[in-house]
Amino acid sequence: MNPGFGQGQGSDLAAAFRYVESLLFGDMERPGLTLYDLERLVGYPAKGEGPLAYTLPRSKGLSGVQAVRLYYYPKDPVLQLIVEIEDLEGRKHLRHFRWNGFSWETPEGGQGELKPTREDPASVQVGEDFFLGFPREEALELEEAVRKGEASGVKYLLCPRCHTRVFYAPSVRPAGLVCPRCGNRTLLFKTLSAPEGAKDPLEALAEEQRALRKAIEELTAYLKRKLGP
Repeated sequence: MNPGFGQGQGSDLAAAFRYVESLLFGDMERPGLTLYDLERLVGYPAKGEGPLAYTLPRSKGLSGVQAVRLYYYPKDPVLQLIVEIEDLEGRKHLRHFRWNGFSWETPEGGQGELKPTREDPASVQVGEDFFLGFPREEALELEEAVRKGEASGVKYLLCPRCHTRVFYAPSVRPAGLVCPRCGNRTLLFKTLSAPEGAKDPLEALAEEQRALRKAIEELTAYLKRKLGP
């Protein structure tokens, strides 16, 4: 089912919606994302019963928006997958999807598009780090990714005085922020680098899907040779 992403939005937002559409429904390059694939991306059930979040890595198709996030609600009887696209002005555009057993679809009754809720940026402390502008659930997810070395490209501020790290959401303007621990106003802009050999989870998933499809094709050809047409 094609929900017609991006109608009435700017060209950058429309491009981001088309990118999400190709991810969920598939295209010439890769098959669509299944419910099992989504659960692997967000870490269900190992990370709990949710809601669980996954922020898509930066790519050419998402260059015109600040961020695209997938929110998975495995135990909610009404919600299942919320796609949130945050445009360059900080506005959030939400879509709701459900898995029908074969593909993703928007719920009946016009419930696909949801009204976003906006909250003022708040600082969340997780361990020794601070997270500004993130919901607590997403801050916990990001902290775990940072600890595992799986958050390459994420920007943060470093206090040279007490070495506190402040990770900030794309909607937060970092200019003028102060260290929440010591009050230092001179913070350094930093970006987490990728560990050697790290691979994009989406690309790893696509490679696994391609390998599985090739194995099925080879098995089918073998059976045809053995059993005949």
